[in-house]
Amino acid sequence: MPQSIENVLNIHRPAELTNPLVVDSPHSGEIYPADFRPCVPASRYKCAEDRYVHELFEKAAETGGTYLEALFPRIYIDPNRRADNIDPATIKGWTRAAKPDFRSNLGKGLIWTEAPPTSGPLYDRELSVAEIGNRIDAYYTPYYDALTRLMEQAHARFGVAYHLDCHSMQAVSTVMHETGAGEKRPDITLSDRDGTTCDREYIYTAWEILTNLGYEVKINDPYKGAELVIHTGRPQQGWHSFQIEVSRGLYMSEVTLEKYPNFNNLQQDLGVFVNRLSEFTKQKIQQPV
Repeated sequence: MPQSIENVLNIHRPAELTNPLVVDSPHSGEIYPADFRPCVPASRYKCAEDRYVHELFEKAAETGGTYLEALFPRIYIDPNRRADNIDPATIKGWTRAAKPDFRSNLGKGLIWTEAPPTSGPLYDRELSVAEIGNRIDAYYTPYYDALTRLMEQAHARFGVAYHLDCHSMQAVSTVMHETGAGEKRPDITLSDRDGTTCDREYIYTAWEILTNLGYEVKINDPYKGAELVIHTGRPQQGWHSFQIEVSRGLYMSEVTLEKYPNFNNLQQDLGVFVNRLSEFTKQKIQQPV
């Protein structure tokens, strides 16, 4: 059974597992390791956090399923990227596999090299192979191991496992996004890699719940989902996964990073959402508890 790891991850589990739902918040960590040492002020690098998402979805711990949250910041190492999503030109002596893509080209691959929200160098030094190796071994890999084992545990007990991958997004895109700057986002985006990571009924049940709560909800627009839902989305094996992105404009200032007065209202709505979604997942249990 996976356990919480100090400064790396927390696992919230009920006394008795009664639900095949696994919820995670991989980008809301705020514990910055001592070797981070960026060259920009905190007001810049903290923009990368999915700030308060672990609070918005905290009711997930009360569904009878499990709730996993990363404690380390995604700008230090991003669990929603492949382990080889690295630009080798940014790391001195890198000899491991490297498959850069548009994310790493924008400076936000596995290891962020650009500072949000306007880009520009995050470090005034070249990161070493040892530094990156430690980030992978001490943070990235344990997070993946924990999520995988929680899904395995749910599937072994219930014959099916459902994953809800929780994130926030900027209300309007910036130069560090693939679409470029100035694109207004919906209230909420749900993503299943164009129908490949979960049963259609699962994501459309979520869409219906959130729409009935009064939110503008889009599917696979502007995000299609990234590495975590690819990893856990195996519907042919009974593993179902989608990503949810909540606009920060609904609950916080992206300038001061402070909560808006209506934060509790959104938190309550998302609690309703998680509870109703958990009712759906309980109905899909394939074997006696």
